[in-house]
Amino acid sequence: MTLPKRLLAQYLGRFDELITEGETVFQLFLEKTLRTPSGMGSVIETFWVCQDEARLNKWETQLLTLLQPFIHEGTKLKEQVDQMGYLGKGRDEVRTFVGVLRGLREDLDRGFLDDLLLRVEAEVAADYMGQAEGLLNEGQPGKFDHVPAAVLTGAVLEKALRKLCDDQQPPIPTVDAKGDPKTLNPLIDDLKKANVFNELKAKQLRAWADIRNKAAHGEFDQFKRTDVEQMMGGVKNFLADYLC
Repeated sequence: MTLPKRLLAQYLGRFDELITEGETVFQLFLEKTLRTPSGMGSVIETFWVCQDEARLNKWETQLLTLLQPFIHEGTKLKEQVDQMGYLGKGRDEVRTFVGVLRGLREDLDRGFLDDLLLRVEAEVAADYMGQAEGLLNEGQPGKFDHVPAAVLTGAVLEKALRKLCDDQQPPIPTVDAKGDPKTLNPLIDDLKKANVFNELKAKQLRAWADIRNKAAHGEFDQFKRTDVEQMMGGVKNFLADYLC
């Protein structure tokens, strides 16, 4: 599978930002000399100190966030991160991980990591659906506790539709003529016109979009808990049928 161009561009752009920032942080280290007494006189030690610890720590945090999907047990990268301890606290560590970023960026740009990132996207969607199910299960019948679950499920559906648009050849635009993001129903209509699914499926999707819109606009009396339950089951099946 190939990553949608928009998603690939986002990842590559983030790699570029952190590579550039890492190179800048590397230049912030200054060499210090420390003379300590010893039995034979004194010992001179040299070490590197970063002149902007806050900037270093910020880059470290952002680096770990970006690398997280790539860190798995038994991999060289996992060993490096474990051995570093305080990642990025030393000049050599910064240089090492700028090199890691460059290598991963090149592999991603050449398509070697597409399947991994697509799995990450799928895991995120599954996590959101799990949260929606949790919200629904924790609620009380007769209340409006099912509303957040409807909004969250609708967000998962919208993301899935945008990805389907990106996957088409040529990609279907996900913004309108004014440059604003298209809402659910225009996305559904465009995908139906492209024969990604038929009118029956489009009708189901519009019904779920209607529930999401009513939930988002405070029209809580226009749908029921059972509607949200059916919506969640339908969206999960839709993800399995069209995105796996």
